[in-house]
Amino acid sequence: MVTFSLENLVYAKQLTDTKQGATYGPVKSMAGSIEAKVNPNASTATYYADNKVKGVATSKGAFEIELGIDALSKEVRADVLGNEIDSNGVLLESPDDQAPYVAIGFSAESDNGGKDYYWYFKGKFEVPSDQFQTKTDKIEFQTGSIKGTFIPPEFHNKDKAVVNSKDTDLAVGLIENWFKDVYVPNKTITTP
Repeated sequence: MVTFSLENLVYAKQLTDTKQGATYGPVKSMAGSIEAKVNPNASTATYYADNKVKGVATSKGAFEIELGIDALSKEVRADVLGNEIDSNGVLLESPDDQAPYVAIGFSAESDNGGKDYYWYFKGKFEVPSDQFQTKTDKIEFQTGSIKGTFIPPEFHNKDKAVVNSKDTDLAVGLIENWFKDVYVPNKTITTP
């Protein structure tokens, strides 16, 4: 599907992740969203024998996600990058900061008249680069970006969850509650 109109960028810190379950902190707004680039780092190899193709194998690595955003508040930076805010309200970064695992969610309108809703379950963000420019006679907005690497959690080994609001087989309240908590996959899996 064709998507446009990215919005509702949210995150939640992952608190635990074991084979028995995963828990997350509260879902919070991350920043105003401009764009999201998602690269699954997939590769394909072709197997040849007797001078012809005998098989194809694919492998998918970690997802690299780059989010174009308006700005991260100091509270969000501290939350997703492991920084500190001192008693004077100043954000402090240190070489020892450890970014926690987080889940991110967002939505985008789709060409079928509905919306696609996403959750990426487990990832860490890198310290974003800063860019500054002097004021000139032409206004040029300086927006930011933040990159992260996302992997499947131990609990269910799924990379992401995606649903379209026009799907006819959705559980009651699923879309309305999508951003209240990180989506937890149903253990009963059905495929077409």
